[in-house]
Amino acid sequence: MTTHELGHEWFPMVVGNNERLYAWMDEGFNTFINIYSARTYFPDQAWLRTRGQAELWAQFAATGRDEPGITPADRVTPELLGQVAYNKPATGLYLLRHAILDSTRFDSAFREYIRRWAFKHPTPADFFRSMEDGVGEDLSYFWRGWFLRTDVVDQAVDSVRTSRDSSGTTYTTIYLSSPGGLPMPVDLRLTFADGSLENTRLPVEAWFEGNHFTYVRIFPKELVKIEIDPDKNFPDVRRQNNTWTKSEAASARP
Repeated sequence: MTTHELGHEWFPMVVGNNERLYAWMDEGFNTFINIYSARTYFPDQAWLRTRGQAELWAQFAATGRDEPGITPADRVTPELLGQVAYNKPATGLYLLRHAILDSTRFDSAFREYIRRWAFKHPTPADFFRSMEDGVGEDLSYFWRGWFLRTDVVDQAVDSVRTSRDSSGTTYTTIYLSSPGGLPMPVDLRLTFADGSLENTRLPVEAWFEGNHFTYVRIFPKELVKIEIDPDKNFPDVRRQNNTWTKSEAASARP
C-alpha cells in the first residue's frame, strides 16, 4: 500500500539500516506502522483490526516453518519471506507495544531510537539497546526468542492442589509451565463456584529462573476453573493445555 512505501522514506532512508542484511528493520518496521495507518484510513474495515494480533502469528508459528527474523533476506526460504521479514517483526512490535509494555512507554522509546539513529546506520543490537534505554527494562528474552531464534509461546496449567496448614487456612497451589521457550506474562482468568471471575497477570519475570512456576494463593471461594490468556493477547501455539477445570481434574483421578 502507498503508506508502506512512504514509510521507506524513514526506514531505511532516514534511519539508515542495512535493508539487505536486516530486512526486518526495513520491511518489518514499515509493516508495523502500516497496522495503524490502515486502521486510521479505513476505520470501517473490521478485518484490519486483526492485523498484528498474536493469534494470527500463532497459527503460522504452530506449523513449525518459522525462521529467525534476523536471517538475511537472501537466505530466507523464498515463500516465507513475507512472514519472516514483514509479518513476524510487525507482530512482534505490536505485541511488545500492546501486551508487554504499553503504548506510552513504547512510543517514547521508539521515537528516541529514530532520533538517535537518524542519518546513521544502526544494527539490530543498536535498536535493542535503544528500546531498553527508553523503557528502562531488560527485554533480552524477547529479542532473543522473537528475532534471533524461533522460540514459541506455549503456556500451560499443569495441575492444581489445595492444602491446609495447622491453623486451618487453605492454600491453593497452581502449577504452571512454559514449555515453548519464549517467556511471556501470564494472563489468568479464575472462575469460582459462585460464577464470579477474577483476572490476574503474572509478570514475565516468573519464568526467569526456569520454565516452571508455582503460584500460591488463599482464595475465599472455591476455585473451579483456570484459563490462561483467554483474550488471546499472546501467540500461544497450543491452547489445549491452557485450561484446568475442577470437574475434569476430579474425573481424572483413579
